[in-house]
Amino acid sequence: MKKLNLDVIRIDGDTQPREELDQEMVAEYAELMRDGVQFPPVVTFFDGSNYWLVDGFHRYFAHLKLGKAGINADVVAGTLRDAKLFSYKANKTHGLRPTMEDKRKGVLDMLGDAEWGKWSDREIARHCGVSHPYVGKLRASLATPKEEKRKFTDGEGVTRERKVKPKEVETLPEPQHDEKDEMVDALIAENEKLTEQLAIASIDGTVEDKGMAEKLIAELKEDLRLAKIEIVAVTKSRDSFQSENAQLKRQVAMLQKKLKQYE
Repeated sequence: MKKLNLDVIRIDGDTQPREELDQEMVAEYAELMRDGVQFPPVVTFFDGSNYWLVDGFHRYFAHLKLGKAGINADVVAGTLRDAKLFSYKANKTHGLRPTMEDKRKGVLDMLGDAEWGKWSDREIARHCGVSHPYVGKLRASLATPKEEKRKFTDGEGVTRERKVKPKEVETLPEPQHDEKDEMVDALIAENEKLTEQLAIASIDGTVEDKGMAEKLIAELKEDLRLAKIEIVAVTKSRDSFQSENAQLKRQVAMLQKKLKQYE
């Protein structure tokens, strides 16, 4: 953690995970800060030049409201893109809980990304703190219907083809969030968090040692998540290769059989 001047923190990188700020919450935070209540540090990503704010926008604006010059911040090394990805999972277990509009924004942003949109519904759901059916419905709502060709018989009895424009995409109703899945995901996340806290608390060391341990655990969890994604991608690639290989073998066998017939 370090003290950062508010004027060096960037908030214009589309790393705000919410649809809009709750101004009442900003005012409430400012009042609590004025009364001496200590808040946890905000989270920023540092790309070598800029500090991108990803978690703690209400705390940031509360500090501005009070005319403070600086704020305590956890600084993570990473690019603006890393910051955006992190922002989609911010506030899942602390602070003002995300609304369904906030979660919808995060899911749609990920689905619209060339790389993140290839993640499975479950991976996106776990990252954004929603259920995978919710992600699936949003993904389906983004699908563009293709133009079709249909055959018809004209007045002279000649069969012809014509292009049929797809029907206009109906505005889908707001997908109903699966509360059971959300509760299960929340309980799993809370259990993992408590397990980590117990492990850190049991360390016989200084506050700094425990802070380093907490940071290491977070980094290892992120490495594990990325490894799982890579494993899924490799598995799909392997399965595709095996399928193509089997098909080629069948074609070779068929050609060899035909060749023998001509011998």
